[in-house]
Amino acid sequence: MQHRKNSVTESQQKGTVIRFLGTATVVPAAGHDTASFLINDRILVDTGWYAAIKMKTYGVNPMDLEYVFITHCHHDHYIGLPHILFYLRMRKRERPDRPPLKIIGPADDIERVVLLARQFLQTERFPDVECIPDIYPLMPGESYEDDIFRIDTCATRHPVQGLCYRYQDKATGAIFSFTGDTAYSPVIAEHVQESTLLIHEASHGPKEIGEDPAWGHAGAPDAARIALAAEVQQLALIHCPEEQRDAAITSAQMIFPNTFMPEDGQVVTLGVHDPIT
Repeated sequence: MQHRKNSVTESQQKGTVIRFLGTATVVPAAGHDTASFLINDRILVDTGWYAAIKMKTYGVNPMDLEYVFITHCHHDHYIGLPHILFYLRMRKRERPDRPPLKIIGPADDIERVVLLARQFLQTERFPDVECIPDIYPLMPGESYEDDIFRIDTCATRHPVQGLCYRYQDKATGAIFSFTGDTAYSPVIAEHVQESTLLIHEASHGPKEIGEDPAWGHAGAPDAARIALAAEVQQLALIHCPEEQRDAAITSAQMIFPNTFMPEDGQVVTLGVHDPIT
């Protein structure tokens, strides 16, 4: 199944820009945030605990957001969504003609989570804070396309329905992929083929876990095995316990040397199969 929604924005002149807002695991340390990032400062991938404020910290206006992609609906990946909706409504006077925010996420949960985010803001009691986004639920295997990008999805290995996204920027031709939370899955390796960059979780740090049926998370070596099988150019590890970062990257580089672990605020620019960090 394929969904289409037309949108026209300026074409990217300097490549596809990925800005990491947070890179930590489920409970981040002070000043950090759990895994979330921006694509071309217009698309937010997961909301972390407080993505709206993190955007402002790095000089990005949340009013410029056009899309939010949710990889899966566990708390640390959507807990910042009410903040995003509240910010857009409180700043509506700055851009009264702004189109609704578009939210894409797993079909099993995304509509319920967005409704709960709105209810958390008590919109029935305070109608002036209502911000109603457009929602596009996707089942694993479905795609979505507009004038500036195409995303294709596959299932992750996690206790709730999750989407691994393969993103193609139509302006630059760059292709990169991001998994959200997942255990090792050969299906993902096949799905992310031709990606310049793979952004993969490493919740188990330096440990190799395999399919992990209990928790549905990966270690850095598991992510490296996926990157190697998929023949991607670069691997970025996120969602790793901070005290295990050094050990995790070392264990991954033994399998896939072109691995790095971004910091909060780091920007990666992708040309056409040409990563610059």
